Amino acid sequence: MHREHREFKLIFAALRCRQEDPMHIALFHEAVIPPQKYGGTERAIYWLAKALALKGHQVTLLAKPGSAVPGVRVMALPPKELRPASGSLDSLIPQECDLVHLFGTPSVLPKKPFLVTIEGNGQPGEKFHPNTVFVSRKHAEIHGSSHYVYNGLDPDDFPCDVERDDYLVFLAKASWSVKNLAGAIQIAKAAGIPLKIMGSRNWPLNLHRLRPAWGGIEYCGMLGDHEKRKILRKARGLLFPVVWHEPFGVALTEALASGCPVFSTPYGSIPEIVSSDVGFLSNQASEHVEALKNARFSPAQCRERVNQGFTHFQMAEKYLAYYQQILNDGQLSSEIPETIPYQIPLAWHPLQD
Repeated sequence: MHREHREFKLIFAALRCRQEDPMHIALFHEAVIPPQKYGGTERAIYWLAKALALKGHQVTLLAKPGSAVPGVRVMALPPKELRPASGSLDSLIPQECDLVHLFGTPSVLPKKPFLVTIEGNGQPGEKFHPNTVFVSRKHAEIHGSSHYVYNGLDPDDFPCDVERDDYLVFLAKASWSVKNLAGAIQIAKAAGIPLKIMGSRNWPLNLHRLRPAWGGIEYCGMLGDHEKRKILRKARGLLFPVVWHEPFGVALTEALASGCPVFSTPYGSIPEIVSSDVGFLSNQASEHVEALKNARFSPAQCRERVNQGFTHFQMAEKYLAYYQQILNDGQLSSEIPETIPYQIPLAWHPLQD
């Protein structure tokens, strides 16, 4: 099916879903929603559930005990040892729901109409169900698909100050080498700007040698939303020098919504999110240092970037169109998404001693 035809069907489904009766949507994810600390996927699910409910749809969230979303019915998932041995989800899903939205492909597909969102990168040759969507254009392309929905957030959850303090932020799972905390530390040190690190519970063992080398580092560990947003709203910039195909990166939109420009690499979805008026992209540490010296980004413009394309309501609108298309046609596409062989972009050029 040609891309133009797929886009026409999606637009038609979007218009139709606005005209028809509200849906009953079940969202399924094996986690606590929202997360107390780390969890970009879980935050996106929280904002999606919230937006769907505010738009007048009935939403049932199937998640781990402790989950709560305003205006949403929550059904706590039982422990896996108390579920059917077959792995079927059907006994857990409300019979009256119209469609199930799964975040990850289950071992046994439900009988109800369903849609699957994949948030991570698959292995080359890995195949996915035709009703699968991805979280950015590049993410979909890497998996041989054209179906994607950007993760959205509620801008009202993020305070934004015009006056900024003189510090940078690293916000990612610091223990993952592809997140390149070492690169962020090198940039901040060379620029002479203090760095607050938010991420893994403990300082990564492989970076202990860097910790005492410069007094401008503050390791904040895993923070809750209130503390994290308090830091972002005053930060001079977010350092996000990843060396992999970032599927989406909720940290990027959280920073921008807080008025914080992004300094990152041009990999994966990042160029779709970070335009030149709200950040700087390069795989050269030296270029980031120079960019920080000359940066004059507007906090209001950073926040507007999120309002233009990354809100929870925009995310809900596109998912509703996909839901309607599945209910109309039975599936999104006759094509089976498959992860294409791709080269992990290992190109990161640190500063030379």
